[in-house]
Amino acid sequence: LKTTTKELAEKLEAAGVTAVPHSWMENALVLSGTGSIDQLEAFKDGLFYVQDPASKLSVLCAELPRKEIKVLDCCAAPGGKSFAVAIATAGKAQIISCDVHAHKAELIAKGAQRLGLPIQAMQQDATNFSPEWENAFDAVIVDAPCSGYGIIRKKPDIRYKDLSAMQELPALQRQIVDNAARYVKPGGLLMYSTCTLVRAENEEVVESFLKDNTDFYLEPLPLPAPFPKNESGMLALIPGEYDTDGFFICRLRRKL
Repeated sequence: LKTTTKELAEKLEAAGVTAVPHSWMENALVLSGTGSIDQLEAFKDGLFYVQDPASKLSVLCAELPRKEIKVLDCCAAPGGKSFAVAIATAGKAQIISCDVHAHKAELIAKGAQRLGLPIQAMQQDATNFSPEWENAFDAVIVDAPCSGYGIIRKKPDIRYKDLSAMQELPALQRQIVDNAARYVKPGGLLMYSTCTLVRAENEEVVESFLKDNTDFYLEPLPLPAPFPKNESGMLALIPGEYDTDGFFICRLRRKL
């Protein structure tokens, strides 16, 4: 909200950084030659943040209006999706951004302060129901804890995780989605995403949720070029296809 893509690119180039527009994501630059990013003046001044295009796309697929809506980001740290919501809504949305760990909620708050974005960060367990939030939000974002296989290139230690613990994730994801769904207003949106490609954590979680929650239904994803038209309401992004991490995005609407 503090600059334009062109102005930011010029400032970065002046600092010796190569800044190239992303191939299809608007208002996104691919940087190289940065050195330590947090030492760049443009970063310190809150002119940009770091996010994979797949993660940003999961927010843009909500098509949030630029007006005073209420948005809840349930599993938000380090805050990229909350930041994307604030930018997409021109800073007009009331955003509550949560994480189960206090230090991660603080990380979100610091990022929002640096960027000058109106976000309320707080510690909250996404599996615990908060009665005051029932039917209160126009959109709820669930970027669920997952196996992370879609970002293994960035976090290679994932390959050493206990497989038995991974198998318990779909039950946790379903618990979080069930809880988050109670916060969505009638007619509101529920966006579900993960950074993995495992069907048991993605499509199967959604299918099982819909079976038990008939007041929700899938909506087509509004995708930019070069993506084909989407009718299913679900999308699995494979690394190497669209210059993104491995990712899953789903758009659900609650019936009026």
